[in-house]
Amino acid sequence: MLSWLFPITCVRCGERSDFALCPACRASMSRVPRPVCLYCGTPVAGDQDDPYACGQCRPRPRTFSFARSALMRDATALALVHDFKYHRANYLAPAFAACMAELWDETPALRACRDWRLVPVPVSPHHLRQRGYNQAAELAICLGHQLGLPLWDPLERISTGITSQTRLSAAERQRHAMKAYSVQPRFLGKSAPSPHLLLVDDVYTTGSTARACAHALRQVPGVEQVGVVTLLRAGSTPASRVRFL
Repeated sequence: MLSWLFPITCVRCGERSDFALCPACRASMSRVPRPVCLYCGTPVAGDQDDPYACGQCRPRPRTFSFARSALMRDATALALVHDFKYHRANYLAPAFAACMAELWDETPALRACRDWRLVPVPVSPHHLRQRGYNQAAELAICLGHQLGLPLWDPLERISTGITSQTRLSAAERQRHAMKAYSVQPRFLGKSAPSPHLLLVDDVYTTGSTARACAHALRQVPGVEQVGVVTLLRAGSTPASRVRFL
């Protein structure tokens, strides 16, 4: 009855839809171009000797098993994610999760496991009070509902005195992230509910947050694999053709 009285309409075109973004508007958003590095998911130009190593991930520690993102950064995606993250537009979460669910069609590593547990990246208590919700948890809940995957929420964000990593360099991001994320004390020493954990976040920039969270999850007994899926890839466009040894 509520759906009939107050139908959901697309925030971009105004058409009635099941989600706040209709199928046509979701399809028009920029996907991450292929090919990508099979490890970190960064778009690459090709001609790589190692498909699991690109210039973005080679010099960095490997704590997660793989990472993939659904959308590439453009003006439309940035505006929508900004509203979702900072302006209480959590009604966008089901539409964003539908974009992320498409990753299963094109990523063998995701299809290889049927027992994924979705793990949302936590936000700081400050941001949780300010926003009223954790945007990564909203995505994980909707993605789990659409794909029939359960959630597990063992991580916590520790206060470090830095409320945002936006203006930090890549090296500073990594040092800060490794201090900021850990497993909640009540989960320490307990086995994971599944050996295959899938981190869920809104944006992948340098991968510092994903690496830090994956490192923390690796300390949980029974964990064999930690994958990463994010809504937006905020990195650069495909690199020029380079051969990596």
